[in-house]
Amino acid sequence: MPLQHARPFPFRPTRRLIAALLLALAACVVPARAGHAASQAAPQSTPREIAVYVYHRPPFFTVTRERQDGPLVEMTLAVLERAGLKPRLVSSTFTDILAVFSAGAPFACAPGVYRTPEREAYARFLGPLYAPLPPVIVVRRTHAGLAASARSLDSLLAGGLRVVLGDGYWYGDWLASALARTGTSPARTREDNARMLRAIANGAYDITFMGHEEAAHLLRTHPNLGAALTLRPVPGTPPAEPRYLMVARGVDAATAERIEAALREVSNTPRYRELVQSLRRE
Repeated sequence: MPLQHARPFPFRPTRRLIAALLLALAACVVPARAGHAASQAAPQSTPREIAVYVYHRPPFFTVTRERQDGPLVEMTLAVLERAGLKPRLVSSTFTDILAVFSAGAPFACAPGVYRTPEREAYARFLGPLYAPLPPVIVVRRTHAGLAASARSLDSLLAGGLRVVLGDGYWYGDWLASALARTGTSPARTREDNARMLRAIANGAYDITFMGHEEAAHLLRTHPNLGAALTLRPVPGTPPAEPRYLMVARGVDAATAERIEAALREVSNTPRYRELVQSLRRE
C-alpha cells in the first residue's frame, strides 16, 4: 500500500496566543521608549551652572588662595541652589566685576552690590540680599572731637577735614548730595579699604565714610589701625544702602524670578538670620 504524504496541519492562532505575543512585544518596546525619554529628560534636570563673581571685602566676602566665603557668599550660594542652579565661584576685583557685567556677562551674578542708575543699565538687582547697619565716619583720634561736634553732614564736610573715598565705589545718595551741596571734592584712591585707613592713620587724610560692619572689622583685625582711628556716627544718621544680588542681563527673566523667590525663602531661614547677626556683631 503506497504511503500517503501527510498534509500540513493548518496553523490557527488562538486569541490567547495572540494576546501573549502582543504582551511580549510590548515588553520589548516600552523600555526602549522609556529609556529614550529618560535620555531626553536627563539634560533638562541637570542644574544650569551660574558664575558667581566675588571679591575680597571682609567681613562680607573673603577671597584668598585658600578660601572663597563670607556671609554674603553663603547667602548667595543657598539662594542659587534653592533656585535650581549650580553656582561656580569666580574670584576677581570689584572694578573688574563691573567691567565684566557692563560688557554683557552671559549667565552670572555678584552678591552684595549697591544699586545705582549706572549699574541698572547693564544688570538686574534682586533682593535686597542684606540690609546693612547705618554707615559711620572713620576718623583719626586726633580729629575725633571735631568730627563729633559737627551738627550736620554739610558742616562736617565744610569743616576743613581732608576726606578720602574709594575710587569707583558708591556710598549712597546721602553722601553724593552732600558733596554736591558743599562743593567738596574728596581725594580718591584705588587702594583697598585697609590701606586707605592706614593712609588716614599716617596723616595723609583725616576721615572717610564706610559701612559700619566693614569699619569695625578692619579696626578689630588691625590693632595698629584701632589705636590710631575711631568710629563716629554720620551726622543725621543716614540710612545704609541695601546690598543686592546683581544679576547679569544674560540671565533670563524666568530664572531671575526663580532666584527672587528663592531669596525670599532663604531670608526666612534660621541660618540666614545667623549670618546677619554675625555681620552686625562686628
